[in-house]
Order: sequence, then structure tokens, then C-alpha cells
Amino acid sequence: MRRETARLHDQLDMTMHEVAGWKSRADYARFLSLQYAARRPVEAWLDHHAPIECLAPAQTPRIAEDLAALGHDLPPPATSFAISSSQDDASLAASALGAAWVLAGSSLGNRAILGEMRKSGSDAASWPHAFLGDEDMLTFWKSLRRQIERPADLAEVQAASAAAKSVFDHFLRIVTPNRTEPTPTLAARAS
Repeated sequence: MRRETARLHDQLDMTMHEVAGWKSRADYARFLSLQYAARRPVEAWLDHHAPIECLAPAQTPRIAEDLAALGHDLPPPATSFAISSSQDDASLAASALGAAWVLAGSSLGNRAILGEMRKSGSDAASWPHAFLGDEDMLTFWKSLRRQIERPADLAEVQAASAAAKSVFDHFLRIVTPNRTEPTPTLAARAS
């Protein structure tokens, strides 16, 4: 899955940082709002389709807690998320594994962001971080890795990879409209 989604993962990381970042309270609130809007429908899909071992801990309550502490309202959740898979149990389980892998894997990035905020020497170190510092998701990630690293047949790998791509695409659709194109510089025009 990692190889299949590497480009999308890198694109999402870059775009999220450009759009929201975490250098100011407003940027951080925008980051949390985008995370909430994108995650809520993915969590709902997992609640409905995932076997218990692929059911990632809900992060949207923690994001809501952080947004409230920052004095921001919850954004509306996105409504466009879907994973196309056959309805048999094996395909749904593999799709759930792929979707959970994306959400749980992001907890590693969240830890890095929290570390940056703490080291920044600014007031960012005191911002609420229930979402970024969530131990439950990190614990879930460790158990999910055992499932991901076991041998699997091609159909399962394809279903999990397709679901992971769907989640990355979904996040990019939420984040990208908030992106502003950088102003061209003279150096860029000369090349």
C-alpha cells in the first residue's frame, strides 16, 4: 500500500502544510477544521463497514475538543466520501484495512507536528493537542501494522490499496480548494 499511495501521501502532506500549517493559531485552527471535515465521513464509513480489528479510534471528538479550546466552531463534515468495493466480507475487510491504515498512519505525522510545535519556542507549545497527541490512535497503529505486514493475496492487497487511495483522494479534495497558488517570482518567470 505504501508504494501504491506514496505520491498521494506526499502530495497531501505538502498541500496540507501549505494550506493550513501550524505556525499561527488561525493556521492551526484551519488545519484542525480541515482534518475534522475530511475525517468525519471516513470514520462514519469505517463505523459502518469495518471489522472490529480495523475500527480506528474516532479522532473527530478530539479535534472537536481542540477546536472548542481554540474558540472555533466545528466545520460541516464533507459529504462526498465513498469507497467502491464489492460487498463481500473479504473485500470490505480489506477496504477497511486500507482506510484505517491511512487514518492511523497519520498519527505518526501528528506526533511530528506536535514535536515541531513544542520545539518552536512560540505559544504553539501551549495550544490544545488532544488530536495530535492521541495515544489511542498510536496504540491502534501498532496493532494495525501486524495486520498489514501479514501475507495477503493479490485481491486483498488491491482492495486495501484502492481504499487507501480513496481516502487520500478524499482528503486532497477537501484540502485543495483551500489552497492558494503561490505568487510567481521573477526567478520563476525567468526559467
